[in-house]
Amino acid sequence: MNIRHLTVAAVALLIGTSAFADDPKCTAAAPQNTQPAASSLRTLVDAGFMFERAKVTKGNCYELKGTDKVGNKVEIYLNPLDGTNVKTETKKI
Repeated sequence: MNIRHLTVAAVALLIGTSAFADDPKCTAAAPQNTQPAASSLRTLVDAGFMFERAKVTKGNCYELKGTDKVGNKVEIYLNPLDGTNVKTETKKI
């Protein structure tokens, strides 16, 4: 019976930590200067992207959620220090 409880606990721990594994890590702390990320955001909007939500992730990346120019859903993670694209996820319509 103890092995069964231990197995269930181990599986629950692995399932719980897998959700946090997807967020990229950008910086140790959020920077004060947001100009590089703002410039990257302007470039994306000029390219046809439309964003509905933005937030700072636990890894201190800027997460942008919205659509691309053809309507696919996108999640883009920007490094706030230099505005580089760290990760992009696209769900086709």
